[in-house]
Amino acid sequence: MDPGWSSLEGYRKDIDSIDNDLISLLAQRQEVAAAIGKFKKDRGMQVIDPAREEAVLSKLTAKSQGRLPKDFIRHIFNEIFSASRAAQEPLTVAFLGPEATFSHQAAISLFGRSTSYKPADSFEDIFAMVEKGVCQKGIVPIENSYEGSINRNLDLLHNYNLKISAESHLRIRNHLLSKANEIKETKRLYSHPMPIAQCRNWIKSNLNGMPVNKVASTSLAAKMAADDHDALAIGSRLSARKYGLNILKENIEDQPDNITRFFVIGKTDSQPTGRDKTSIIFSLSHRPGTLFKVMEVLARKNINMSRIESRPMRTRNWEYLFFVDLEGHEKDQKVHEAMQEMEMHCAFLKKLGSYPAAGNPDE
Repeated sequence: MDPGWSSLEGYRKDIDSIDNDLISLLAQRQEVAAAIGKFKKDRGMQVIDPAREEAVLSKLTAKSQGRLPKDFIRHIFNEIFSASRAAQEPLTVAFLGPEATFSHQAAISLFGRSTSYKPADSFEDIFAMVEKGVCQKGIVPIENSYEGSINRNLDLLHNYNLKISAESHLRIRNHLLSKANEIKETKRLYSHPMPIAQCRNWIKSNLNGMPVNKVASTSLAAKMAADDHDALAIGSRLSARKYGLNILKENIEDQPDNITRFFVIGKTDSQPTGRDKTSIIFSLSHRPGTLFKVMEVLARKNINMSRIESRPMRTRNWEYLFFVDLEGHEKDQKVHEAMQEMEMHCAFLKKLGSYPAAGNPDE
């Protein structure tokens, strides 16, 4: 017998003992989570609490040590939180389908695998499903670091009376997928227009004029490649697993820091965490210097504006909506007072929600 075998068996017994302790502790945690859920429901409190979850994650990741880095802790406890939510109250989240899109991946990254997910055919369907109560939450992309804002979702935030309750950053990793084993066996490429744009230089340099076909989603592209041995698709690792495709080339995006920001929408926003953002929309009165007066309020109160973007108002020619992200929570005194003062200079101002600022982007 290999003299090292007894040592390996000893390590395995240690792992088995630790796993048994973990199962016992997780079972206890689920019981406490269920009791908390009942306590909240009996008092009409919101069961889902992104601010509390983010605060707990921050405390736990601060305890990172040895071979357990911060991102491991965050991923592990995200799944534990997901199971706890399921014990308290079933949660259904709408995303732009079909399954295995980047939106689906972002939803899983944020809510975990114990959550129920409902694919939607369009961004407006996501907003409608949340407004009608079919889903408690929805997740929508709002901007990409490479391609800019998703204007349709800016318009929908204006049109629907829903709140932003969380944000998430997903690092977009585009992979070349196929049933074939080598690129030279393939004849055509499928993907959504955005990944095609994000991989434009790589496609031009490596696919030698191959026909590029734009389809409704990366997931649909992967499904088409699964049915066509001559085809390639650009998509996520999640779609490769779902449709049984080979990853012929990883990370073909032209920009390695390609990040998409997502908003979680619902009927309520989040409580303050001390590290928050507030999003608003406003339009201006037709008076000279109005925009300056609005911006001056923020400068005077020392509130950082992390993003501003204008969009044409669809109902009025040559008038614009301004979408703004502020650092801080609406319940912070200086933010609250600033918005009240800004409103005096605006023809219209809508508070979209306050929510915990996202941490580092998930892979």
